[in-house]
Amino acid sequence: MKSLVAALTMTAVSLWGLFSFTQEQRRYPVDPQTKWAVGAKPKPADELKKQLDSGSTVLIIDVRSPASSPASFEKETIPGAINIPLRRA
Repeated sequence: MKSLVAALTMTAVSLWGLFSFTQEQRRYPVDPQTKWAVGAKPKPADELKKQLDSGSTVLIIDVRSPASSPASFEKETIPGAINIPLRRA
């Protein structure tokens, strides 16, 4: 369990480092049409729910800013999700 927590923490810190750069300093390729990182795959809510209900290990990164709407952010956040607000360019 400790190794899982350590791995998730290291992943979160690594991802935070990626998102902390400004648009010009990004070190990952971005699709010009979607503006998403190349390889990023959205998952429909029903698929995510099935995966969570099955007990699978899932890393969820919430890129919304809590400052935009604190009440709804708190209400809509999935327990265990890591919040790394994405800066809009």
